[in-house]
Amino acid sequence: MSKKVAYGGILLAVNIILLLFLNIIPTNTLLIMGLASLPISIVIMEFGPKSGVAFYIASIVLGFIVMTNKSHWVIYVFTFGVYGLIKYIIERDLPVYVEILLKLVFANIVLVFLYFILKPFLYIPVKLGLIAMFEVVFILYDYMYSSFIDYYNNKLKNKLIKIEK
Repeated sequence: MSKKVAYGGILLAVNIILLLFLNIIPTNTLLIMGLASLPISIVIMEFGPKSGVAFYIASIVLGFIVMTNKSHWVIYVFTFGVYGLIKYIIERDLPVYVEILLKLVFANIVLVFLYFILKPFLYIPVKLGLIAMFEVVFILYDYMYSSFIDYYNNKLKNKLIKIEK
């Protein structure tokens, strides 16, 4: 049990350090948020979705404390932070094309939701080309997320701490 808590704490620390980088590095914020979203997938694989939910809640609470730009925090909470859980729920015994469709539906619902939340605070251009580009980038993000999961399962997992389930 103590190994699980320690491992989860280390992953949460990595997550929060990456979110702290958003305060220091003004560019590549989406890349940094994407990297910060990866530890939740490890928590879900190692300890299950309930632990993933607890990790997500801890991540958004601590993220609120450490992130100075609250619009970045809102984006993280509704997109990158929760995506590991959404991906876990969607990728269960469905054909690949249905999984992709459901992920795109999620991404577009969140995009519309964020638009209305952030619109009073930020200028957000709405153009068909930008929306299409968003969807392509989202599919690339999902592919890289899946690649990270495969890399973790095939290479990293055996080299890290052995955790009894």
